[in-house]
Amino acid sequence: MTETMIETPSRFVAAGDGETLWFAGAHQTIKVPGDWSEGKFSLVEVCMPRGRATPLHRDPSDETFYIVAGELLFHVEGTEHVATAGDTVSMRKGVAHAFVATSETARFLVLNTPGTHDRYFRDGGEPATHANFDAAPAPDFEKIEASSRKHGVEILGPPPFGPGTATP
Repeated sequence: MTETMIETPSRFVAAGDGETLWFAGAHQTIKVPGDWSEGKFSLVEVCMPRGRATPLHRDPSDETFYIVAGELLFHVEGTEHVATAGDTVSMRKGVAHAFVATSETARFLVLNTPGTHDRYFRDGGEPATHANFDAAPAPDFEKIEASSRKHGVEILGPPPFGPGTATP
C-alpha cells in the first residue's frame, strides 16, 4: 500500500492508505497519528470480525467511535448499547467500557484525544501486510498487556458479554 499524504499544514490520506497493523485480532489503519497533531488527537480506522471483543478497560484519553459499517455492541459502565452504521459513541477518559463486533465485520473510526492511542496500538500489535482475518496473527496478550501498562490503559477484566457473543 502506498501512502498518499500531504503532511503540512494539512494531511490527506487516500482510502485504503495509512499505516496498517494487527492489534488483538483487529485490522487497524492509522489515518492520523498523534504526532501529526502534536498529540492533540489520533484517528484510526478499525475493522473487526464477528465476535472479536475488547476486554473491559479504561482509557487515558477521551474516545469517540464513528461506525462506518456493521454493528458493535458497547458495554459502558454496566449498560449495553448497540451501534450501527452512522452512529457515534463517545466516552470520556476513565470510563469503563468494552465492545464486540456483532455483525460479520464491523468497520469504524476511533478518535482519541489526546492523540496517543496510535502508539498504544503500535506497541501492542504488529505491522499488517494483508487484511485477511483468516490469516491474521494470533493476539500476543503479553505484548498487549505491556503496551497497556506503558500507555495507561487499565484492563479491568475479560469481555463482559454473554456466552457466544465475544472472542477475547
